[in-house]
Amino acid sequence: MTFKVFIIAGEESGDKLAQSLMYSLKSIHPDIEFRGIGGAGMKEAGLSGSLFPMDELSVMGIAEVLPRIPKFINLISKTVQAIRVFNPDVVITVDAPDFSFRVQKKVRSYKLSAKQFHYVAPTVWAWRSGRAAKVKQFLDGMICLFPFEPIYFEREGLKSIAVGHPMVSSGLMDGDAGRFRNKFNITLERKILGLFCGSRTSEVRLLAPLLIDVAKKLKETYPDLICVVPTLPKWKDELEGLFKLVHLDAIVITDNDNKWDAFHAPDVSIAVSGTVGLEVALAGVPHIIVYKMNKWTWEIISRVVKTKFAHLGNILLGQSVYPEFLQDNATVDNIIPAIENLLVSEIERKIQNESSKKIHYLLEPNPNEKAADRAAAFISSYFKND
Repeated sequence: MTFKVFIIAGEESGDKLAQSLMYSLKSIHPDIEFRGIGGAGMKEAGLSGSLFPMDELSVMGIAEVLPRIPKFINLISKTVQAIRVFNPDVVITVDAPDFSFRVQKKVRSYKLSAKQFHYVAPTVWAWRSGRAAKVKQFLDGMICLFPFEPIYFEREGLKSIAVGHPMVSSGLMDGDAGRFRNKFNITLERKILGLFCGSRTSEVRLLAPLLIDVAKKLKETYPDLICVVPTLPKWKDELEGLFKLVHLDAIVITDNDNKWDAFHAPDVSIAVSGTVGLEVALAGVPHIIVYKMNKWTWEIISRVVKTKFAHLGNILLGQSVYPEFLQDNATVDNIIPAIENLLVSEIERKIQNESSKKIHYLLEPNPNEKAADRAAAFISSYFKND
């Protein structure tokens, strides 16, 4: 009997998580059918087309979302109708909580037989802690990435599991700095600055110019500086154009063959706040994070966020290891001294390197089992008596 799964991802990182989960579910349920919303990764794993382009959901920030509320309502309605027609065994939403939870809540109101799961817990430990109780009303299970998260949901009666972060087994840890330098003919004497500009349009357009300005300033001290910029293919031309305008040497990486080597290659990196900061930390490269957003969104977020840190590595470690430059503090004059310190201070570099090992341990509770396999087993456990 076909095992029917409706699965939704709202951005590139969710697409990758969902892709791995789909492969793991296939290994447990060979006769499986996927429908839903996703990108290239999910289609490769067996999603037969996306209900609508995943990019329609890739919006961040209160001020950015508000003008699109009517469209969001329409997309929610369209998605729920597709789920009702498909009548799946499982509905899985991956991240994108603003959209995902509205869909899951509406699905539950129709009293379908489907089990409902969400992958990537909302940050109830950072803000809006009341969401833990609310999601219990329409979810059957929560799949968390971090070890400190399940307790927030289990104490509300929602079965939860921490599966570890898939980035540990993504190939990231196999990146090789020397291989990258050799491939692109970069001598050991030449400094490499890694720039990670984010994936959302709002991030790239707002933060890439800042990161480039930092690189321009740093080049005054290191004239042979070269930038390495891992990004998505859709941003390649635009970013290359920005670097050419200011006469900065840059290698914009969009292919998977060089991606993880590019994470390990820099002497120092700057990353936007989010998952990529954690990836850079795991790569063991000294770095800082930056973030800016619409000023009205920032005013609201800064009043409700409870966590002391923005970098997920700092949150996991419970202390400030990776410097953070947020909103008004994200300026060239503030950032340059921190970058130069990381380039010359062996103590600071060693602290970050040792912290990388601690984070690796926290994100891989069982090195012999992939996160996606644990997530798939958790979902399948709800059907073991069927």
